[in-house]
Amino acid sequence: MKFNHFLSEKRSNGYALIITLFFLGVMLIVFASMMSWTSSNARLTERNNLYNQSQVAAESATEQVLAAMISDFDNNTAFSSTTTYATMVPAMTGWPVQYVFSDTNGNTGQISVAISNYTNTTSLPNQVANTSGWGNTITVVAQASPVNQRYNMTARVSQNVWMGVIPLFQFAIFYNMDLEINPGAAMTVNGRVHSNHNLYASGSAAASPLTFGSSVEAALMATNHSNNPTDPQNNRGGNVVYSNTNYPLQNVGTLNLPVGVINTNSSANNPSNVLAILYPPPAAYSAPNYNSQYLSSNGVTYFENTVDLIITNSPNGTNGSAGKGIQVYYQNPNEPAGSQLMAVPPDVTNIVSGVTNIYYSFVTNSSFYDYRQASTVQSLDIDVGKMNQWMTNGAGTYYNNLNTSGTTTKHHGINSIYAINAVPQTTATMPAVRMVDGQMLPTNGLTVATPDPIYVKGDYNTTTNGTVFSNTLGDTTNTYPASLLGDSLTLLSSSWSDANNASTALASRVPVNTVLNAATLEGIDPSNTNHYSGGVENFVRLLENWSGYTLTYNGSIVVMFPSQIATSPWQTTGNYYNAPTRRWGFDVNFNQQGRLPPLTPAARTVLRASWSAN
Repeated sequence: MKFNHFLSEKRSNGYALIITLFFLGVMLIVFASMMSWTSSNARLTERNNLYNQSQVAAESATEQVLAAMISDFDNNTAFSSTTTYATMVPAMTGWPVQYVFSDTNGNTGQISVAISNYTNTTSLPNQVANTSGWGNTITVVAQASPVNQRYNMTARVSQNVWMGVIPLFQFAIFYNMDLEINPGAAMTVNGRVHSNHNLYASGSAAASPLTFGSSVEAALMATNHSNNPTDPQNNRGGNVVYSNTNYPLQNVGTLNLPVGVINTNSSANNPSNVLAILYPPPAAYSAPNYNSQYLSSNGVTYFENTVDLIITNSPNGTNGSAGKGIQVYYQNPNEPAGSQLMAVPPDVTNIVSGVTNIYYSFVTNSSFYDYRQASTVQSLDIDVGKMNQWMTNGAGTYYNNLNTSGTTTKHHGINSIYAINAVPQTTATMPAVRMVDGQMLPTNGLTVATPDPIYVKGDYNTTTNGTVFSNTLGDTTNTYPASLLGDSLTLLSSSWSDANNASTALASRVPVNTVLNAATLEGIDPSNTNHYSGGVENFVRLLENWSGYTLTYNGSIVVMFPSQIATSPWQTTGNYYNAPTRRWGFDVNFNQQGRLPPLTPAARTVLRASWSAN
């Protein structure tokens, strides 16, 4: 039998054709999908690129405004009106895409600019967490829309920038080295405490604790269970009370506030850099280089270049005839070049036995004995009470008026002094600056800066009218902004006698209750294996038998460097002082911009707070 396969072969060919056409259709669908995806992806990429370009354009608009505002800030120029900054849109010359800029309200050709001013100090962005400052928060928002593009990909960029000043006197205690505090009696610290190194705190008996009423932190270790390894006294410990169980904080990192001379090789907090601002500036930043002296950022770091009065004496300016070798200068950078530093003529002429003496009414030389230093102090004395008379009713009225009126105005009366004692230090003598009769300061306050040790005799900055006094802890209502900056700080009560000598017994050196209201930046003699630094409790040095008497201090204690001149260590034995009842605290006035001392060391800073885009 013979079979015919023709029909079977024909069917097989048909099936193959169908399958081929099916796969071809699938491939066409896939290809079409791929083409559609490619086209969509190209559109998405184009839209994304346009958006990114719009975002960059919007950011450039905000940066143009911020650049102008930062320039004004750096040059200490008052901010213009927000309207002026709001019209600073980019010129777009040579840009491949042109944009329409608008503010948050849709107004074209405009950028949103808002300035928030703070009278009191406010917390700062994370870059300098745990610090405060006063200044402005600037909010700049720009919207950019592309012109003549297939897609209108509008982008908006918002930036918050803080521009202001971070004052150093915002702490009850700030140490740029190991901070040690070990009062033998009850003591309360009511303000913030920070150490850029270690913090060693110890109290006394349970009934006499060391109490911290605010934040306490250290860049390294903070402890109240052990003493500094360089402290030879191994009996530390005792009752320490913290206001919050979170304290003390440790390993918080250093607070590097640039308060020293600009040095690219080290932090401005470096002790040598901070010391430099208390010393006369180098020739490059001194007269007659007036632009560098008064206008350069490094020149104005030095206190001698920023104060109203400069007072000095000659190397032989020892105790004797009043005003021997003393010279006073008035400084005003708003005066024409060549007369910005004026020699102030003496204001007193005294004829005794045919001899004419010409001197200043408020500055003289004196001497007295320092029992801690075991040296005779050759002191340049500044009498604040007589200085007030000189400024307001005497020969100094002319210079005070230059400070407050006309084209030379500094917008404040005379409120700052740079004093330098040219008497050389020897094994038997030590130069110093001493403030006397300082109960009432000038109405704009007073800052005194010197590379020498500072002494204060009697109450300081306790009244503004001579009738009502601020003489208790926490009461600084009747005070003016004040600071003392020098190598060390020693307080003498008003009963102190310069006739005291090396043989005068401690029992004979009886003080009276004394009040000191001023921020202080001084050096200390730090602990080493031979002696204890004396701790914060002996930051204010004493030379009298204070047992049973009270020393009240309202201010801010800042230690940035070791003392260079008054270097004799604190001693546990000897006869140079007995401890007072210490009532010490932070002056809360320093939380207000207008109550900070003149020329407060501070960092002028621009901080980027936040950036966002949508």
